[in-house]
Amino acid sequence: MGTILFASDLDNTLLFSHRHRQPGDRCVERLNGAEQGFFTQDTLDLLPQVVRRVHLLPITTRSVEQYLRIQWPEGTVPRWALTANGAVLLRDGEVDRAWYAASQALVRDHREALAAVLDHLTRQGGATSVRCVEGVYVYAAYPDTPTAERVARDWCGGSALRAVVSGRKVYFFPPGIDKGTALRRAVERFGPERVIAAGDSVIDVPMLRRADLALIPDTELLPQVPGARVCGPDQRFPDFVLSAVLQDAAGPART
Repeated sequence: MGTILFASDLDNTLLFSHRHRQPGDRCVERLNGAEQGFFTQDTLDLLPQVVRRVHLLPITTRSVEQYLRIQWPEGTVPRWALTANGAVLLRDGEVDRAWYAASQALVRDHREALAAVLDHLTRQGGATSVRCVEGVYVYAAYPDTPTAERVARDWCGGSALRAVVSGRKVYFFPPGIDKGTALRRAVERFGPERVIAAGDSVIDVPMLRRADLALIPDTELLPQVPGARVCGPDQRFPDFVLSAVLQDAAGPART
C-alpha cells in the first residue's frame, strides 16, 4: 500500500456534528435533508495534501450507509474504509466480501449474545435508538451519559460481549470487533512501513495503541495511550491531526 498508513476515526476526529459547528465550517453530510456533519476550513485545505502523502484509512463505528453519506471533497475520497468498528472493509464504496466473511467468523460464537442484549435493551426502553450494526455489534443511544453508563454497568448477560460507553452511547462488541484488531488486519493486508492513528474516544484506544504515532484531542486518553501526541488547547482537533500527519510524512526524527 505504500509507506505510511493513516488510520483515522471519523466523528469528532476528522468531522463533527452541527452541535460543534463554527463559522466557516462546511457541511459534508446530510441526514433527511438536514445538515449533519462538518469539516473545518483548515481540514478542507489540508486533506488534499494529506491524501497525496499518505494512505488514509477511516476506521469508524458507522454503518456502511452512514459512512457513505459523507461527501468527501473532490480528490480526497478514501479508496479504502473500515466501517462497523472494522468489521466491514469498503473498496471504492463496495463491500469486500472476503474481509466481511472473516469478520462474521469472529462473531459466529456470539450471535446469541448479540440477539439477547438487543432484545434486552429494546424491552428495557429509555433509549433513543437501539440496533444491531451490520450484524456484528449492538449499539444504543440514551439521553445522557449517566444513563448509558448505568445500562453498561447493569447488563449481566454472562457473555463475552464488551460494553463500551462513549458519551451518551453504549456499544456491545464481540471479541475481535475492535479497532485494534481491524488495524492489525489492515497492516497484514496492506503492509505499510509506518502507521499513524487518530481518535478521540475509548473505542479508539486499541487502534491508537497499535500505531507508531497516536494523535489524541486531550490528556484524558493519555494514561491508556502513553506517548500519544496531544492536541493543543488553542487548536481544533481535526486541524491538529492533519497538520501532524503532514509533519510526520515530511520525515521527522524517528524515536
